[in-house]
Amino acid sequence: MPKSSGSSSGPPKKKKRKLDKKQSNKKKSSSQSELSTVCNITGIGGGDGQGLAGDNIDDIWGNELDCLNELATAQAGGSPSANIKDTTSAEESQSLTPQNPPPTLKEIPNLRVELARHLQVETLSIFLLQACPGLRMPTFERWLMDSKLEESDRVQSIAENWVTDPSSKLHFKNQKKKYGRAALHSEENATQGREDARRMKESRILLDADKSTNYSEGNQLGNDRLVMKARTLIDPVLPGNPLESDPSSTRLVDEIVANKLKLNKSDETITKEQAEQIVSELLSRCSESVKEIQQLQNRFGTYQQFGFGKKRNKNSSGSSTSGLVRAEWPSGDSTTTKKSSPDDSVCSLSYITTKKKTASASLSSDNKDEAQKKTKPFIVKVNGQHYHKLRHLFDKTYMSTDSSVTKDQMTHAFHAALFAIIIRYSTLAGAQQLNDLRGGGMQGAIHDTVFDCFTKWFGTSPHSSGTECFASPFNANIAHYYSAFPSPDIDGFFGSQGDFFRLDAKTLRPGWYEANPPFSPGVMQKMAKHLIELLDIARERDIDVTFIVVIPSCQVDSNSSKDGEDASNERKKKKKRKKQKHDSEEDEPSNTNALTNAIHHSALSSFNMLVKNCSSHIVLSKRDHGYVEGSQHLRPTQFKESQYDTSVIVLRSKSCAEIDAEAFEADLREAFKSRHLI
Repeated sequence: MPKSSGSSSGPPKKKKRKLDKKQSNKKKSSSQSELSTVCNITGIGGGDGQGLAGDNIDDIWGNELDCLNELATAQAGGSPSANIKDTTSAEESQSLTPQNPPPTLKEIPNLRVELARHLQVETLSIFLLQACPGLRMPTFERWLMDSKLEESDRVQSIAENWVTDPSSKLHFKNQKKKYGRAALHSEENATQGREDARRMKESRILLDADKSTNYSEGNQLGNDRLVMKARTLIDPVLPGNPLESDPSSTRLVDEIVANKLKLNKSDETITKEQAEQIVSELLSRCSESVKEIQQLQNRFGTYQQFGFGKKRNKNSSGSSTSGLVRAEWPSGDSTTTKKSSPDDSVCSLSYITTKKKTASASLSSDNKDEAQKKTKPFIVKVNGQHYHKLRHLFDKTYMSTDSSVTKDQMTHAFHAALFAIIIRYSTLAGAQQLNDLRGGGMQGAIHDTVFDCFTKWFGTSPHSSGTECFASPFNANIAHYYSAFPSPDIDGFFGSQGDFFRLDAKTLRPGWYEANPPFSPGVMQKMAKHLIELLDIARERDIDVTFIVVIPSCQVDSNSSKDGEDASNERKKKKKRKKQKHDSEEDEPSNTNALTNAIHHSALSSFNMLVKNCSSHIVLSKRDHGYVEGSQHLRPTQFKESQYDTSVIVLRSKSCAEIDAEAFEADLREAFKSRHLI
């Protein structure tokens, strides 16, 4: 008789069901200890030896960490008091939840990918600054942030279009990708063809994210989840497909032309056509950089793989620290505790990437020494004050999640997250902060005394708590803050509440909101529109909301010709008082006014929109006030004097809530006084 198949007989089905039940029970029991297993980075108790995705890593690139007792005992003295003001009441803090839950400790970004992105952005910024001698880093930072914001808006627009018109989603699903000559665009419709091709690429990213999106709780919530999922599939810093027709690209061309820069080894000024060629080359290199980063991420994974569950090779000698972030203090003792490490000290974080494994028996002693010499750690430094501050935020986010996670395990995870966030924000600033502290001005912040002033005047009621709209874990002064890389990205490990531009009618709450955005035209324009929308929502729902916007005073010089004549007369007077050898230096015109005028012209519409709807507008003169350095976590000094006028614009939903304008302005000017000489 022929043998019956397992699918047609009864007993095998029962056995299969029993096996399925056993497997599901195993999954349930293993999920309970998953977090403690993930956090057991160096194998110091609390784990079962089955490490984070240890079986899924290719043996060639697997990490083998050693049990470092000196690092395990670091920071065992408890959390210090951080300079974070909690302005929320006990009842309100229970209702305040971030837009997304914080990422799990196994979702720390891959440090290799972060370093590769840092290198790519550094190459791009060096190319632009060398191609345009005299151009400064803020120009590159403005382009980088605006172009990335435009990409995020395009993805958001496609997702919203799918909700309103489901047929458009089917259109992208059925449309096939073009190759070869079919993918080329005619010269007449080249721009439109490239924009359509970019839209197709971004739609495919959304289609990939749509496969794992749950729409059971409504289309709008599902749409938000779709966009957040899509953001995890694109690069967090670099735009994937920038074009010359993008507003950020045209503004970059205008800034280059406004600087009246000269070409390398030439006296010729860069023309608009030459500036467009430079920007086109920059965009092309940016697209290639994103592809290389994506390939590296596909190879090594999205998240950091510690591999502590792997067995050590018997032939290996000495301790291995591959893939581990190690913290050291100036005393030279890595066991320095928080109590013995003052805030003015500097902590060094070192990371050693993993090399390809080779059989130790087949290598001679000389080759072993050479292999060890080639492995050099990547070291970044952070001020002790910010080390303790971020440790406080990290512990506040995760200490109550699982009692089985020890302090030692939490310290190891914290060091990896701290290393990643330092690299990420240096990348956002042009990736030259770690070398010579260039860039980072876009991350500047206001003094803590200014927040005290806002709390005094706008936080009088029990429900009027404060919120920072544009902050980072480094410069946040209030516990409730929004940032650039919210959960599930790197800022989520340090208590970020989410993305300010996702604040809507459902999440808007009474209180005051401080908005000190990067002075970038694209960011300012989107912020102004969003603030006016939130203000209208608050007035419709009778919510007491106050928005305090702190931005550089934006005014286009209408009398540029007159100022030019005054500057020329001043130069002529100086010539008469100086020797002839200095005449050539005095004849060179300054391009600072022209560049500032071009930037202000781009941001003028958003500035006027805010002033038109404000209840008060206070202008602080330059050099009479100051800020906190954007690179405060890397610099020995934290304060700087403002070189430009600053506008403090107050928008209130309730006109009846009047304040003493003169007293408020006096307190504000006192709080804004520069501390750069302190």
